Amino acid sequence: TAINVGDYLIGLGYRLASKDRETLGGTTAAEILSTLADAHLRLSAGQGAELAWREQADKSLAPLDALKIYALKTAPAFEAALLVGARLAGEVESYRPGFRKFAQHLGIAFQILNDLKDWQPDSDNKLDVGSDLLGARPTVLWALALEHLGPDREHELRDLATGAMPAPEAIGQAREIYQAAQVFDKARRLVDKYQARAEAIAAEIEPVELQRLLYYLVETVLERPAEPSPALVTPSIPAELSVNAGTS
Repeated sequence: TAINVGDYLIGLGYRLASKDRETLGGTTAAEILSTLADAHLRLSAGQGAELAWREQADKSLAPLDALKIYALKTAPAFEAALLVGARLAGEVESYRPGFRKFAQHLGIAFQILNDLKDWQPDSDNKLDVGSDLLGARPTVLWALALEHLGPDREHELRDLATGAMPAPEAIGQAREIYQAAQVFDKARRLVDKYQARAEAIAAEIEPVELQRLLYYLVETVLERPAEPSPALVTPSIPAELSVNAGTS
């Protein structure tokens, strides 16, 4: 039902974007719809890459491949919003390369930050942690762990994603493995790295009012939650949560 409602809302969005074509002019309205459709296709490709990984038996994942999925499944939404706004204001082609790079860096940082938030109970996660691991979703945390673990611990981590162990125990064990591989600290440094890249792109964009807007977007989207560190959070997982539960 939720997927169907989401599809309905996408169709409604296209209708909202096209209804003012007489005011905007046919060319502008067509360009806006084309931008939104392109973003829609790329977002679907990113989600498709995630779904394909979840279905495969081999759960190997390199950090670079995780970041590529992130760039596809999130960045096009930021890019489309910027391009549509700019097109409504006038000429857009000179902004297109900068907006694309900015959105890629912002989207990747956002997804990594989202990975970290999954290990901290909050109102967004409904006091549950580790749902990405239990849902067998490809995350940069998983990829970083596989990259830095020895064979025995890697095998132990892979077993946790099968759903054979009760959820609270699996999350506690996975947290210990992630800590041993220093995954949380490495992920935080990646957020900082991609935030700095997004801000460097923003610094080159004129006029200054748009530059300020991009900085504000970075600060808002990448707002860090008040921690405790993931190392100090006690898991709170429904026992019935299985490896196939949840959505992205």
